Amino acid sequence: MTPPPVRPGSSLVDPPVHPRRSVVVAVATVISLVMVGLLLRLGEFDAAGSAAVHHLRGGPLGPVAEVLYLALKPLPATLTMLAATGAVAGLTRSWRPAVVFSGTIAVTWGSAEAVKLVVDRPRPGLSEAAMATIGRAADASFPSGHVAFTAALVAVCACLAWGTRWRSVVIVLGALLVVCMAAAVVIEGVHYLGDAAASLVWVAGVFPAVRGGWAMAVARMDATLRRRRSHRVV
Repeated sequence: MTPPPVRPGSSLVDPPVHPRRSVVVAVATVISLVMVGLLLRLGEFDAAGSAAVHHLRGGPLGPVAEVLYLALKPLPATLTMLAATGAVAGLTRSWRPAVVFSGTIAVTWGSAEAVKLVVDRPRPGLSEAAMATIGRAADASFPSGHVAFTAALVAVCACLAWGTRWRSVVIVLGALLVVCMAAAVVIEGVHYLGDAAASLVWVAGVFPAVRGGWAMAVARMDATLRRRRSHRVV
């Protein structure tokens, strides 16, 4: 018997299998990365490697890194998220995947930005050439919001495509995009290597709990709406 086709977004709204485990991992990730961030702030153990990567800005990778960085600054990233949410709603013809999609990105990305306030690691010293094209970053450095947003976006897109024939394409292209963004922020000199790496760990540890929480919340909302509709019909 042929199994029924998987609708896009079904894996995104599925309730978590081990919700408590996801929460424990998320909490451990938050505590661990805050400690690592404070350690890097004191020692700057990744400064030399970051400076070496930043030197690549003078080569052919510089313009590519600049375009990637400017394309996903906070305002363009927010607009990208909203546009993608609309596309998800149209693709799935349901509000549930769209809400989980945008909510998961917003919380995963926003919580990473909040950690910057706690760690308060200063940005690397930008060259005059870099400041002239991308401007001066006013917030703290650890972790990278650009990388956190990109990784969260790719993760929800992978969940959206899970079980469909597009899964492999989304995972491969998404992983490439995340790697390119992580390299771009260091090449541009706006982040240290540790900032970019921390964002990857952040999303890996926090994303499952955030997605699961949104999935459960949306399922309850949907059940409540269905009950109200049934009561009205009766």
